[in-house]
Amino acid sequence: MIELKPTEFEAARPLFRELAEMHLFATAVLHHDLPGRIYVDDVNRPRSGFMSTKELQFLAGDPDNDVFNAALKQIFQATVFVGNAPEATLEEIDLTFVGDSWLHRLETLFGDWRWPPIPDQAYHYLCQKQRLNWREMVPAGYVVRPLDTAVSTNQPADAYEFEVKPLADFGERDFGFCALWDGEAASGRVVCVCSTDVISGAACEIGIETHPDHMRKRLATVVAAATVEYALAHGFRDIWWICADDNHASIGTAEKVGFEKQFESKGYFFILDEEKHKSQVTDERR
Repeated sequence: MIELKPTEFEAARPLFRELAEMHLFATAVLHHDLPGRIYVDDVNRPRSGFMSTKELQFLAGDPDNDVFNAALKQIFQATVFVGNAPEATLEEIDLTFVGDSWLHRLETLFGDWRWPPIPDQAYHYLCQKQRLNWREMVPAGYVVRPLDTAVSTNQPADAYEFEVKPLADFGERDFGFCALWDGEAASGRVVCVCSTDVISGAACEIGIETHPDHMRKRLATVVAAATVEYALAHGFRDIWWICADDNHASIGTAEKVGFEKQFESKGYFFILDEEKHKSQVTDERR
């Protein structure tokens, strides 16, 4: 098992080609647009590979490479299972691979995990054209504006904590928009946020979240449309949106904004807090 240096990532490009076509996160790592780690069995002629980012992990190549699998299992045991995760904020392992190719090897890699992986089916949507005049759709009492430092510094101490990428984690090219309640300019309370999850080349993927008390007011649609408009005006050709296949609210918002479904993907995740993982497995079985 070899961890590639960033200068060696090109050697893994053929191995992760299909996954890079499905996930912008994989593309971004290969293009050095996003921090990530790549492990392979051989630098010159890799048969099997593992890629890890802060958000997603990918398995590629030959799933029946026993030497590689044994070494990868050791990495998981030495880092994740003892609480020394590669990323300090890593809360779960979200594994993706092509089709069912690695499914029969999950037990080998995670045999010490006492609960089975949780399956995750996702829809991938793409937008390449602005379709909504969002300015005419902003509900009374709300203001939509770019997500920036002025907004962030004016939030109250009890401001809602969104799970989408925070402003503090923004890179040089990241951007986003938000809806403010009961206030003008940067003085209102942020109740809906849409921002880039990852950027690579002329493509970006966006994520969105709305405060529970402000749902069903078209805010997600408006803020997402504003973000799409900005992206297209600043040279982005492909804007991606990924959501779970049972997240009907997210699906509806994407389609209203003008995103079109491209394909589906499957993944499996392990929540590193074992009690939380056990609880979700129990919920899935009900």
